[in-house]
Amino acid sequence: MSKPVPKISVVLPTYNRRDVLPRAIASVLAQDERDFELIIVDDCSSDDTQAYLASLTDMRIRTLRPAHNLGPAGARNFGLEAARADFVAFLDSDDVYLPKRLDASIAAFARDRDVVAALSSCVRYDLKRERVVRIPEMTLASPQFEWALFSDLIGVDGSGITVRRQTALEIGGFCQTLRCIEDREFLIRMARRGRGHLIAEPLWAKYWSTDGLSVQWERSGAQLVDYVAVRPEFTGEFRRLGSYFATKILIADLRHGMFGVLWRDVRAFAKADLIDGNIVRLVRYHRQVRRYRREMSQPERLATISGPPTDWH
Repeated sequence: MSKPVPKISVVLPTYNRRDVLPRAIASVLAQDERDFELIIVDDCSSDDTQAYLASLTDMRIRTLRPAHNLGPAGARNFGLEAARADFVAFLDSDDVYLPKRLDASIAAFARDRDVVAALSSCVRYDLKRERVVRIPEMTLASPQFEWALFSDLIGVDGSGITVRRQTALEIGGFCQTLRCIEDREFLIRMARRGRGHLIAEPLWAKYWSTDGLSVQWERSGAQLVDYVAVRPEFTGEFRRLGSYFATKILIADLRHGMFGVLWRDVRAFAKADLIDGNIVRLVRYHRQVRRYRREMSQPERLATISGPPTDWH
């Protein structure tokens, strides 16, 4: 007899994170919602992750190991394809779920059949402090959701994403050529299929990791170039955004005293057509977009967005 289909599937990819993996797993098993399956994708770890996973006895846990390392996006796709529930939540192995993570996400889809993706606020444990990163409670129509993602008006992290499985499969899952920003790019494509719901309550926690991809500052420029190669809108109709993201990284390079990285990023951005020699225009674009993002990230303004300002075309 086949097992009943769970209300929700959780996909947890991991690679050589044996030290923090038990914490992530425990946070899923402690959820208020008990009807789930936890799919752990061991992305060919070389530590003792495989032996640890073999010791787990909870019947809701399924462990998968691909034939070769797939990377973060590929491992998520591997789990997404294996998931049995209509809704799929993701969790990075160095993060944890808070108790209502699954409950609140399921409720968001139950209230609105047109919602294809949900995101939530989170708690971040940085090196020296704890802080809550909030997003407002609201549902964004498809074009609003897409533009908010393009312009980075709402925070995106893999552990905060829940999606309709069928829609995620139809768009091809996560882009496997990206090792960073793949979660945002994935949601941009999801947004073209329906609404996005934002949950103000913090539902998960992110822990500082010295070897995490998101803190490898010197690679930010290369990551942006890879992202723009997949999303050419940043050198076309949304050129101001692309220029802003590039100059923002250059300013960070300068502030951190990474002059070798700065020069490398300048050349890479010029080759990718993100910047040119018109310094006055670069400064103007940077100020325009910075001011726009500051204004439109306010909850009351975010609810009114419809696309880029008309004078950006």
